[in-house]
Amino acid sequence: MHPLLSRLHAADYAFLVGLIESPFNATDDQALRLRRDRFADDPSDANREALTLELENAIRYLGSSDAAFLFRRLQGRDPGVPFQEIVRDVAAALKVSLPTMVTDGEMLAHVVETYVTREFSKLSAEEQQALLVSLGVEQERAAAFVKKSAGVFALPLLIQAFGSLVVDGLIKRVIFGAIGAIIGKQLAMRLFDFIAKRFPWWVSWIGPAAWTLSLGWTALDITGPALRKTIPIVLYLGLCQLRGDTSPTRG
Repeated sequence: MHPLLSRLHAADYAFLVGLIESPFNATDDQALRLRRDRFADDPSDANREALTLELENAIRYLGSSDAAFLFRRLQGRDPGVPFQEIVRDVAAALKVSLPTMVTDGEMLAHVVETYVTREFSKLSAEEQQALLVSLGVEQERAAAFVKKSAGVFALPLLIQAFGSLVVDGLIKRVIFGAIGAIIGKQLAMRLFDFIAKRFPWWVSWIGPAAWTLSLGWTALDITGPALRKTIPIVLYLGLCQLRGDTSPTRG
């Protein structure tokens, strides 16, 4: 997980911290916020490393129950859950099958792409068409594509039909809709507003469709408090992986 986290931007770190912090878990939220702000003010390698380690520890804690975490710590073992185990748990909760012999980044991308394709496929033909139109596709093209597809979709076919910008918007609409459904629209909008004021480029990246959190049909049946944290984290990291520009140069 460390290589994935170490390539993120300051806005990504801020979003992840916002997903993690809560009065109901034992993560060190004060330390997370402090390291988040230090890196935003001074994106040095040292501040990035400190923030990345704090985030990694928090995420691996969230994937474990408090009792199991404490038990492993008392035994002198690494108390956190391995990152791949967290992703497997999230994939199982989302009913996504994982490929074997892939990197962590490829696994994250697969979860996002598979989940988005399935959720889009579950919409009615009218809803699919309306969603494509809202992303800038002409009404006639959207209707023809939905009719020809007959409910069978794949992201490469969508890219071939409409281009990567439309598909990128579709992915963000579904993923941010899912995150908003899990953490609640009020918290999501508060988090988005906080990040937008500090990192305007982030608003342009997620786009107006994702910003409105208008994906009302997104519904997730989640059992257990850990998944309410780890699912949004994994989905967001998958989005960052698909973004493909996660060099640290932007800060």
